[in-house]
Amino acid sequence: MKRVIQTRRAGMVYIVISIFLGVVAVNSANNLLYLVTAVLLGYMLASGLAGRSNIRNALVSVSFPDEIYAQTPCVAVVRLTNKSRFAPLLLIEVALEERGGRVFFPIVQPGRSESLSFFTAFPSRGRHRVEDIELSSVYPFNFFVRYWPVDFETSVTVFPCPLRCDPVLVFAHRDPKDDEGEDAASREETDIVGVRPYVEGDAMKRIHWKSSARTGKLQTRLYDGTSSRAGRIIDLDRLVEGGVERGLSMAAYAVVESMKSKLPIGMRDREEIIPPAAGFEHKKDLMTRLALYE
Repeated sequence: MKRVIQTRRAGMVYIVISIFLGVVAVNSANNLLYLVTAVLLGYMLASGLAGRSNIRNALVSVSFPDEIYAQTPCVAVVRLTNKSRFAPLLLIEVALEERGGRVFFPIVQPGRSESLSFFTAFPSRGRHRVEDIELSSVYPFNFFVRYWPVDFETSVTVFPCPLRCDPVLVFAHRDPKDDEGEDAASREETDIVGVRPYVEGDAMKRIHWKSSARTGKLQTRLYDGTSSRAGRIIDLDRLVEGGVERGLSMAAYAVVESMKSKLPIGMRDREEIIPPAAGFEHKKDLMTRLALYE
């Protein structure tokens, strides 16, 4: 984006009046009109210098949340920093045209930063570049709008939009006896550290009946140091056979719900098998794989 100055309606009227008085002053040789015209032109020059000095001291950046889902609104935060140590920033507007966001900063004190947020959404999964930032200001007299180039570029990874589905359609088929055997080994080697809501497919021996009776909903025991084999494997290869985007969205739903329930989850992606695990970093790795799936 180049540096551009656009004239507002008030500015156009001001210019026309200045030109008219200048022409009249030349034709009439009236010193008073010369003086008035000079004041008007000086006023316009001061407006341009003040506006340029104001906007050139602005430093802008935009940040996005760690988890962004396609076609789902998320909050973007615009941070405006005043590089000047003496003069405040006044009447600065920051716009992200492709993201549909526009925020207005009335004033930013010298050496300080201010942040404002807006809602935006990305239409599809994958990696998106954000660089279409437009910085503008009508300071000081609202005669002109000055646009200033922004040296900023970032990229965000957008996850597939979760599609609610039956877990049976998502997970790879396993022998229930294997789950019970793993669960028995876990009980022998670990201690119970809590409970979580029951997830379809949990072994019956893991049901915590006292908590279930107290809450009225089935609860499953959580063990400390549970074997990494315990958990579910998303059969991504089978899911994408019915449509890539639909399969990825179903897998994303399974990951999100499993992490909410603190259930270890893995994934089978072509020749690679990612072992089940829990935690935010593991969730982010799985969702990133889904976002960049080709």
